Amino acid sequence: MIAELQYQKDRAQRQGEVVATPPYIFERYRRAKLWRLFPKERLFHLLGDLHGKSVLDFACGEGVVSTQLAAVGAHVTGIDISPELIDIAERRAKLDGLSEQTNFLVCDILKKSPEPASFDYVVCSAALHHVDLYTVAPVLFSCLKPGGSMFIMEPISFSKTLQWIRDRLPIEKDASPDERQLNRKDVDFICRTFPECSITYFALFSRLVRLFPNAGKIDKGHPFTKAALLMLFGADQILSLFPFLHNYFGQVFISGRRPSPTA
Repeated sequence: MIAELQYQKDRAQRQGEVVATPPYIFERYRRAKLWRLFPKERLFHLLGDLHGKSVLDFACGEGVVSTQLAAVGAHVTGIDISPELIDIAERRAKLDGLSEQTNFLVCDILKKSPEPASFDYVVCSAALHHVDLYTVAPVLFSCLKPGGSMFIMEPISFSKTLQWIRDRLPIEKDASPDERQLNRKDVDFICRTFPECSITYFALFSRLVRLFPNAGKIDKGHPFTKAALLMLFGADQILSLFPFLHNYFGQVFISGRRPSPTA
């Protein structure tokens, strides 16, 4: 835990100046036109109308997803163990004019968990691979109201061969001391937590996006780069229809629902 906190503190210090979120970013996730290709757009598509809804953003970090959720109508509670990242999240929300729709807390969920059945939705964006998901996932599930849903986006590694190659590629890897990619056993456990669960796989050929210039700027990047990215992500979604290829994907999107009580 100490090493993880230090890593997150260093991460916060590397952030530089916090600036307001460009309006086109909010508009992208409000519309979520490419929800079949990109996991975060899929999240916003499945969430739908968030006005009047409460969302727990677990391990919210700098508050990027939290403010985007608030911008489309949600009241968001973002929790993280890092006080430095929570400070950045609060500054981001203020710059975006969303302070009244967001509440950020420094919190270790295993020591002080939210009230049971208190949220309509729980969002985990690249969070569970930093923690002991076997203890954290059930706590998060208990936070859902009956009929509420939890959405999880996590890196995975089902193939030992691909992991071996990844470990030896001369590409800089930014990883905290406690994190690891989820394996099939982990994903199966998450799915068993929810009586109603679905999985979508992402990141096969689209792993190559890190080799593209401006790959993180699909909205404002070069047209040829955007076309190539759309082609790679589109190919991945076609290939994800074949279960025997799932071992080679690098990211999973899991949606689970807590059933409503029967009459």
